[in-house]
Amino acid sequence: MHSLLLFDEIDREIPVIALQRIFQSVAGFQDVRYDTPLATPIEARYIEGEDFTTVDLNEKRKTISIRGTSGAALSAAWILHSHLELSLRMVDTDYSFDLILSRFSNIEELEAAIDEARSK
Repeated sequence: MHSLLLFDEIDREIPVIALQRIFQSVAGFQDVRYDTPLATPIEARYIEGEDFTTVDLNEKRKTISIRGTSGAALSAAWILHSHLELSLRMVDTDYSFDLILSRFSNIEELEAAIDEARSK
């Protein structure tokens, strides 16, 4: 399964407390876990209708991994971008795109950019 990776454009750490606030306050996030057996400091599931994904912060607190590239995964990425005070870059694990989320006004523009990058 492919995944999305989010990281700060200038390589700053992603604060666990900021993710915790998002996971606890934004509809769709649930099952928040801390210090998992895989050494992730925080993770949560994001559910959108019948679609879902898992969002986790890596051990070094530099990269957010979002499993899959479905609509729920893109929505979770857009929510994180909208709530974190960081300039996030997003790539997929196939490296078919590398995008800076602040360059897009909405998720539809982001989806179009992904489709365009993948078609090249």
